Amino acid sequence: MTKILKTVLSKDEKIDSATQSYIDDILLDESKVTSAALVKHLANYGLTTKEPEPLDGGAALGLKLKSDSTGDLIFSRANRIPHAVSKVTKRELFSICGKLTGHYPVAGWLRIACSYIKRRANGTNWEEIVDDEVEKMLKEMLSRLTNEDPVKGKWYVPKATKGTVWCDASSIGYGVLLEVNGNAVEDAAWLRKPSDFDHINVAELEAVMKGVNMAIKWNISEIEVITDSATVAGWIKTVLSEERKVHTKGAAELIVKR
Repeated sequence: MTKILKTVLSKDEKIDSATQSYIDDILLDESKVTSAALVKHLANYGLTTKEPEPLDGGAALGLKLKSDSTGDLIFSRANRIPHAVSKVTKRELFSICGKLTGHYPVAGWLRIACSYIKRRANGTNWEEIVDDEVEKMLKEMLSRLTNEDPVKGKWYVPKATKGTVWCDASSIGYGVLLEVNGNAVEDAAWLRKPSDFDHINVAELEAVMKGVNMAIKWNISEIEVITDSATVAGWIKTVLSEERKVHTKGAAELIVKR
């Protein structure tokens, strides 16, 4: 459907320049084209659409949108948070976690929490009820989520060449956050493999690499890296200054040099 929409929209140069089409949403710049003109254009090719709605107070791309006190458009969760959960199967658990984090660009602590709970359900068949400990963790997470939902951020992110990546790691996982103009625009988290016995400094370096890769995808060319590992900061400064080679030995030698 997306390819069909793009083809139809491109048949009118003015409409094409005023729209951005996604799987089930079309974003329209009404300063260029009215919503009535867009609806009529789609109808000419046999395509119907729901009633147009403004972004402020509406929803787009699965995000709920509303202006804050400064007039900036802020996104938040569009789906409901489940409250009463008991005797859930592994399949239901994974479905709940998927809906909680899914396509949201910013989800904070919720990402690693969902990943950890899903890992604790390993060894259970998809249609089996998860054990009491997993269910307890799920309920605790949902209870906290009701009062502290980290899914939120600015809808509009202007193009920028400078950004900051916050990177951290622990014995459990890695976490990174990309900040542009003082606003969190994307975050991510990964669990470390149970067989991962790398030193914490190597894990911190892995987090930095993941953060830098995230910034590059946003076309950020000037990246400020924030890490609480003095060793990793030293490695990076040594490489950037080209004063000397990084000297390290052991199983992590390749990743450190990379």
